[in-house]
Amino acid sequence: MASGADHFIALTHDGKVYAMGDDTFGQCGQTSEGRSTTAPFFEKRYGKPVQVELPEKITKVVCGYRHTLAIGESGKLYGWGYNNQQQLSHSDEYA
Repeated sequence: MASGADHFIALTHDGKVYAMGDDTFGQCGQTSEGRSTTAPFFEKRYGKPVQVELPEKITKVVCGYRHTLAIGESGKLYGWGYNNQQQLSHSDEYA
């Protein structure tokens, strides 16, 4: 398990990832449908764990303040959530 400011991530023994809590900035890895990309941001929360859809089994998860990172079996790094300081990517297209 890992936790950020107001969300937590759980990794199962079989490599599945579940998230719960604040998803206002996408830190729970759910759909971005209806999510505001500029202020004002509207709070979105999950009161029960929801599965994060990832393309492979995950071996490790960590959380930042409002973002989440996961390492897959292949060594690929996946990230989601708030990227205001480019903590998820150095590319402006993902800012």
